[in-house]
Amino acid sequence: MTKLPNDELLRVTRVAHEEIRAAVAARLEAARGTRELASRPGLEGAGDISYALDDVADAALVRFGEALAHIAPTTLIVEGPGVSRYGSGAEPGLRAIVDPIDGTRALMHDMRSAYVLTGIARDHGDDTRLGHVDVAVQTELPTSSARVFHVATAVRGLGATIERRDVATGVLLDRAPLVVESSLPPDNGFYSVSRFLPADRRLASAVESELFDRAVARKLIQPRLMYEDQWLCTAGQLLALAMGSYRFLADLRGWYARAFGVDNFTSKPYDLATMLIFEEAGVVVLDADFAPLDAPLDTHTPLSVVGFGNAALHDVWAPLLRASMTSVRERAT
Repeated sequence: MTKLPNDELLRVTRVAHEEIRAAVAARLEAARGTRELASRPGLEGAGDISYALDDVADAALVRFGEALAHIAPTTLIVEGPGVSRYGSGAEPGLRAIVDPIDGTRALMHDMRSAYVLTGIARDHGDDTRLGHVDVAVQTELPTSSARVFHVATAVRGLGATIERRDVATGVLLDRAPLVVESSLPPDNGFYSVSRFLPADRRLASAVESELFDRAVARKLIQPRLMYEDQWLCTAGQLLALAMGSYRFLADLRGWYARAFGVDNFTSKPYDLATMLIFEEAGVVVLDADFAPLDAPLDTHTPLSVVGFGNAALHDVWAPLLRASMTSVRERAT
């Protein structure tokens, strides 16, 4: 392929996402009033523990792989099922990475939305990376009480868009460019220093305390105007950065594992399948070394995700976060 058929890739991806959204909604409705979906974890899949809610996406994913194969031979990398190949041919074809439900844990309790994530790249074999993704789609899986849901899309070099759609009908309500607001203050918004497991809490609390001590000492913020949020949905948090709700995200779980030997679970590349959307929108997405985040398209590479709502917020918060991480590490050695 000399040129990716972006419109067709967006179309078949949206079809798959709508199938998954419908299946998830039906499963939530069937379990209404019970604790069935959240009663126990399921099997260990490729990347993470799966739950009963995750299984509803399986048939749609097979059809998605088959639809992509009509465009070009496709390698499909999915959190849970792992790697599958569809179609054949001499050309390199496509490589797509999918998280069918990012945010299962909150959604299965019907507490908070999750998202379907898909990133599609030209196939560079095992060397294909997040930075190769040229088309990305992120579809909200709302709670049972929601009336609207969001769909974010991006094509490399052409910007990102955000749509609101009616839950009952799927009808488009409005569409707009997804572009970060450049004049956000460093406070008066949400932040997250992620601490999802007890193993992460001591280090996360130490980094957070150092960070805000430094910010307050420099009179950069009003402490009462910083609101904490813990949302086990990486793509949801990054979308909150793009939409101006979050100021920064410090998901340092990969750093805790690497630097301190913490036995935890981390974000993986499928959680960043739609990173292109946020880059096109103007979000600054980095790793724990404060370099642009990139990773192979796989289900196992442990990642840290450091994000800022725009370049100016990066300039305020990144030096403070870096200094805080350095201080915590020095005290631990």
